[in-house]
Amino acid sequence: MDIKTEKWLDYEIRFVWYKEEWWAVAKDVSDALGYTRTSNMLRMLSKVQKDTHLMNTLGGEQNMSIISELGIYKAIMRSERPEAEKFEVWVYKILKQLRQSSGLEGFQIFRMLDKVHQKETMAKLQQSLLEPTTVSFIKANTIANKAVSSRHGHVKSLKKNQMTPEMLIEREPILADTVDLMIAKEKFQLDLSVSKKVYEKYVH
Repeated sequence: MDIKTEKWLDYEIRFVWYKEEWWAVAKDVSDALGYTRTSNMLRMLSKVQKDTHLMNTLGGEQNMSIISELGIYKAIMRSERPEAEKFEVWVYKILKQLRQSSGLEGFQIFRMLDKVHQKETMAKLQQSLLEPTTVSFIKANTIANKAVSSRHGHVKSLKKNQMTPEMLIEREPILADTVDLMIAKEKFQLDLSVSKKVYEKYVH
């Protein structure tokens, strides 16, 4: 079993090779990001972003909770720790090095993870809206694309295949929030502009 241990500040972050990519031990990440409990961090992640893996520890072999690369970035974005942004930069560099040592290009990983998240989010929209239409799906993606493009200084909205890995990372929570707000707007008949609220939160 391939395990790599990297140090960030005073924290040791263990990475394990699992399902053809590098995953991190959930407790290591939650400690570094200041979560009170690892379980609190895990609850915000989707099923495809977390799993358990049998690992050798000081207490012997035990199943440890691990999170995928996309899960790590989601945890970072929800962290309230001031150093979270620096941790994100560190994680990106470390995982880039680990991917290269495994013969994988970064963009391949991010494109694959993005497809998984896209499918998952659109399924949520399909199941939650009373009358989901193609327009609903297009609207959600358009708002997310515009928001992340604007954050990176693009006047015109970029398509996903034009975005950098960093932009795809940022797009994930934006799309999730957009979908959640669209669902809440319909459910509670709220008089608000979804795009305006999303842009207010994410576009500085």
